[in-house]
Amino acid sequence: MPCPVRKHRTPPRNRTLAGGIGILVVAAAFAGHTENAPAISAAAPATTAHAATTAHAATNVPDAVTRKTGLRVLPMARPARIYAENCEGCHGWAGVSVTEIPTLKGRIGYFARIPEGRRYLMQVPNVALNPSSDEDIAAMMNWLLATFSREQLPADFVPYTAQEVAALRTARIDVAADRRRVVAALVAANELPSPDALSTPRASLY
Repeated sequence: MPCPVRKHRTPPRNRTLAGGIGILVVAAAFAGHTENAPAISAAAPATTAHAATTAHAATNVPDAVTRKTGLRVLPMARPARIYAENCEGCHGWAGVSVTEIPTLKGRIGYFARIPEGRRYLMQVPNVALNPSSDEDIAAMMNWLLATFSREQLPADFVPYTAQEVAALRTARIDVAADRRRVVAALVAANELPSPDALSTPRASLY
């Protein structure tokens, strides 16, 4: 009786290729996410106190090359995370985005120079209607102003408080009309270097 012939199965080539591409896509996505994250290198000198502080807060990056170099990524501060989760999608990670979206970097601090502008920042819909707590909104806005537009803030700037946020964000405004009024008030008060300092290409939207 003839012996049956055994057929050896080999993984389909396209399946192996697809798996390899999937790994590359995940690695590329992670690299893009961590590209601008604060990092600490094991090769860099550090004090004992600093090492003790970051030992628990910092985490390894799950990548062979960065793991070999000792790279660590620090967790985001809560205000920065609130911004990333709620604002970064439109305004960009550095406060600059497409022309349809108002630029925050080097500009938003001007609004804090007059009471009308200070109110406006709390009453734009994505702030006023945001599900985050008043405490988180206050912390996020203070962080945002100091991070993206510190030089434009008034010298006597007083940080937002949760109580102020709670009182201001109940109002509903016409964003485009109110922005025009606030910018006109800033110009009248000589608080802008030029009338175009806060101009937007799509003024009808904002």
